[in-house]
Amino acid sequence: MKIEVKDLCYRAGGKEILDHVTVTFEGNCICGIIGPNGSGKTTLLRHIYRELPSHGRIYMDGTDISGIPRRVYARKLAVMMQHQDLFESDLKVHDVVMTGRYPYKSLFSDYGKKDEELVRRILEENALSSMQSRSLSTLSGGELQRVMISRCFAQEPDVILLDEPTNHLDVRYKVELMKTLSRFPGLVIMTLHDLGLAAQYCDEIYLFDRGRVIRRGKTEEIFRGELLREVFQTEIRVHYDNGHTYIGI
Repeated sequence: MKIEVKDLCYRAGGKEILDHVTVTFEGNCICGIIGPNGSGKTTLLRHIYRELPSHGRIYMDGTDISGIPRRVYARKLAVMMQHQDLFESDLKVHDVVMTGRYPYKSLFSDYGKKDEELVRRILEENALSSMQSRSLSTLSGGELQRVMISRCFAQEPDVILLDEPTNHLDVRYKVELMKTLSRFPGLVIMTLHDLGLAAQYCDEIYLFDRGRVIRRGKTEEIFRGELLREVFQTEIRVHYDNGHTYIGI
């Protein structure tokens, strides 16, 4: 799977948010987008999942995404953004995960045996079976994130987009979520504030600054103290030990 962004620009409130962005995400891997607040990371994701128009600047395996039917696109790409307020708080965990099967549901038909079996397996794999009858309002932040990523998995997509998925999670749930994403057999594109998690779990790093992707590469290519200091405007120390990258501020 390949997502190509070609010369994408976007202005809002008189400000250039995306400045001629050209970048490619491809393969079965985790692509982490890092950069200062306001650098355009989330806005790029919003274009890829079509909340904002790309005007023929974004392609999925060579096809302009604006020409892909909505239901077909939902089978190829799943989204988990920071604000999960699209669901009523009294909805049950099982029902929310089942909504991931909507792109495959025929008009006026109910969910079938295949849908139920897939959701059952996903709930089990993500340690949600015991809470599938609980309402969203009773869940912790970490539990809610597991529900939302499970919903993405239920779509059986080729690509998952995530915007700061580890925000407001404690260390345990951050690690659990990243390990879960590592099992996904497709392309993951995610923005991250946590540089340590990005260094440990991302296969490719995309460094954003002032509306542009200024560098793309492997962890050891991007996580260099002088480069990060220049972009984030603060002292950042990078230490490599036994194959692991450690970030200090």
